[in-house]
Amino acid sequence: MAKITAKVTFDKFRATAKIKAASDEALTMMGNQALQDATKYVPEDQGYLKDSGISHSDQKAVNGVFRMRWEEPYSQYLWNGKVMRGNPANRDYGPKKLTFTAEFARAEWAKYAQKVHGEEWKKVYEAAFQRELRK
Repeated sequence: MAKITAKVTFDKFRATAKIKAASDEALTMMGNQALQDATKYVPEDQGYLKDSGISHSDQKAVNGVFRMRWEEPYSQYLWNGKVMRGNPANRDYGPKKLTFTAEFARAEWAKYAQKVHGEEWKKVYEAAFQRELRK
């Protein structure tokens, strides 16, 4: 029997960089989908809170991180779903819970969206990651 010997070499730095870039691109796509889905559950104020998610969240994932942010003055108390007491300089929240009138509005809307859409987000990430690796 003939013996065949093969030597395989690859550029580890380049391979690692390609995997990280593909992951960031896939995370960006998944993050944007998650942001769109989570926005459906943001309580209505004058529209500023919903819009602030789009304007304040990351546009692109960097080093494996994509952050969604809702940064309006009352976003924290709406996120917690508790009635705010006091004034802006000295306030606390609860124990009374807020009642949302919009059909889909929820406290902790991003967490709720993750429960509802999390499996879809995984599929978006996986498909995008595979696509990016093939480029």
